[in-house]
Amino acid sequence: FHVEVEVRDINDNPPMFPTTQKTLFIPESRLLDSRFPLEGASDADVGSNALLTYRLSTNEHFALDVPPNHEQVKPLGLVLRKPLDREEAAEMRLLLTATDGGKPELTGTVQLLITVLDVNDNAPVFDRSLYTVKLPENVPNGTLVIKVNASDSDEGVNGEVMYSFSSDISPDIKSKFHIDVVSGEITVTGVIDYEESKTYKIPLEARDKGFPPLIGHCTVLVEVVDANDNAPQLNVKTLWLPVKEDAQLGKVIALISVTDLDAGVNGQVTCSLTPHVPFKLVSTFRNYYSLVLDSALDRETTADYK
Repeated sequence: FHVEVEVRDINDNPPMFPTTQKTLFIPESRLLDSRFPLEGASDADVGSNALLTYRLSTNEHFALDVPPNHEQVKPLGLVLRKPLDREEAAEMRLLLTATDGGKPELTGTVQLLITVLDVNDNAPVFDRSLYTVKLPENVPNGTLVIKVNASDSDEGVNGEVMYSFSSDISPDIKSKFHIDVVSGEITVTGVIDYEESKTYKIPLEARDKGFPPLIGHCTVLVEVVDANDNAPQLNVKTLWLPVKEDAQLGKVIALISVTDLDAGVNGQVTCSLTPHVPFKLVSTFRNYYSLVLDSALDRETTADYK
């Protein structure tokens, strides 16, 4: 007898992906609707037991593109539906599931690890847009004024920051201050004189090393603190010299003005006369005085007063 045996398939083989995990490297600059091919699963069964459907775990950035059965040449693919931002999410893990048509159905999975590659899309940002610092005048060269800091959310060279003065900075500021390109430290390199300038407004830049580079900006306001380094200066305008010995008491002999280039208490001046003279000082208003005859003169007793 010749016996022909037909082996009927049962759904005893789950869909199998080539690997259990697949890594995709995608730049964050990729445009919407970009497609990234995936390798589908295979099923050792036949017929409806080998008909596969796919689904992707819920996420907001990618959708699954499954070609119709008659387009088997075209692979599965991920389609970008929302822009990527490495600074927001550097990695994403998605689960791709394949389900066969058997009864009961069997499934296979592959984990998709998406690594978002950085592009230079973030400019350096200073901790503050305005730094204010007080600096005594006459400080020696090399004195640290302030250390500024800027951060960049990008990675690698895109996040490395270099500091500099702005290109339109005045030559006077450039001659008095220096900024370290790497550390952001500003030091004194010239003479700081309160009487020359009471404030210095220094515009700064932080530039990353990306291509093209991006730039952040801030301003350092240096307020110079006065030191008592100027002596008072007197200006005397004589009205009645020499003075007659019969001059009336209260007669104004001279007008005196006093100036001091320093500020605050360093610029406040008090005046006094040599003791035991027949004159007195009368303050008219701040830093202005009148030299007035206070007692009778006698030329035979004293002919000159200094």
